[in-house]
Amino acid sequence: MTEKRFVWPHVPTEDFEALAAHFRPVFKEIRKGAITRDRERGLPHDAVELLRQSRFGALRIPRPLGGFGTSLTTLFALLTELAEADSNLAQILRGHFGFIEIVLPQADTDWGRQWLKLAARGDLFAPAHTEPGKSQHGSFATQVTGSGSASRLNGEKYYTTGAYYLDWIHVTANRGNDLVTVLVPTRRDGVTIIDDWDGFGQSLTASGTARFANVVIEESEIYPAVGRAAHIAAVYQLIHLATLSGIGRAAAAETATYLAERRRTYAHGNGDAAQQDPQILQVVGDVVAKVYGANSATFHAAAASQRFFDKLTAGTATDEDQARLEIEVYQAQISTATQILDATTALFGGLGASAISRTRSLDRFWRNARTIASHNPLIYRGRQIGDFAVNGAFPPNPWAKVSAPQKSEAA
Repeated sequence: MTEKRFVWPHVPTEDFEALAAHFRPVFKEIRKGAITRDRERGLPHDAVELLRQSRFGALRIPRPLGGFGTSLTTLFALLTELAEADSNLAQILRGHFGFIEIVLPQADTDWGRQWLKLAARGDLFAPAHTEPGKSQHGSFATQVTGSGSASRLNGEKYYTTGAYYLDWIHVTANRGNDLVTVLVPTRRDGVTIIDDWDGFGQSLTASGTARFANVVIEESEIYPAVGRAAHIAAVYQLIHLATLSGIGRAAAAETATYLAERRRTYAHGNGDAAQQDPQILQVVGDVVAKVYGANSATFHAAAASQRFFDKLTAGTATDEDQARLEIEVYQAQISTATQILDATTALFGGLGASAISRTRSLDRFWRNARTIASHNPLIYRGRQIGDFAVNGAFPPNPWAKVSAPQKSEAA
């Protein structure tokens, strides 16, 4: 994706180069409109369709079910390249890849195969878990009532990232005293998706409201929200880190291109051209080094997630393995977020006032990075890392435990 004058961390998987060669033309096409979309708030329907048609969402689907069967390590490396093209697109697919990881441990059940085959053909899934207002973990105002053909879904969700563009939405709800996941087509009667996300960054992700008013649902679309894959929290966070890493790469590339093309310099500069000014070159070098460090942290944590997944599927993963994975991801989160935020601020040093032009939209890198880095505040991560280092305390993981059942029969 990035020109060869940049040296980014090597991806040590066997299939990465082949899959990257397959998807890079798609990424290149998506990148063409990224600045214009950001400046004019042009919703990326066409870009999402390119990803759907190329079956990018099938990366983790096993080959026997029609997917590419790749590793988490390769997935996060490719998401980094997609985010380099347009970070909105990587975040739009966050809920999709999270859902796939939840289903993968159940790939040998009829329920699991049903959804994985749909994803293999190109269907994309969005999340609907968080509710507006006051809510408690494990208890939702969104409800499934009735049974059989009389089942109905009612409620409202927020942060339904990507639902505006995608095919299905996986909704967490209560059914009586039970917690369930409901799979609903985004265009079914009674489903209303509103693009009301007003963040100053990642503004095209449609991370807004979804409402469900007496939506008819089938029993086959309802599944107990238990036995979720124990690596899911790490996966969701790593998608953010891959997105940040891609933002950093794009920022470094556009900074270098801007300076390579710059014809003016300063009277008090250190060279006849900006490209030869050692102080300005040092600014660029520092930016690139910070991005390299962020990429390295992300890729190391990605490899750790694959090692844990291998243990999980082999039935040998322990609670300590899960805790160590979470801590490694938290460490990568602090390192990646800090370095990318620093890099996307430092890049303006020495660029001159013309770099502030809205036409170039260089500010989008900081805005988008700040938005991604604001998910799951870093202050909690530092405390949890410290508690593990000093007291050996495992970080809390309310979403899924290794010791919880990983499979159950389809409802």
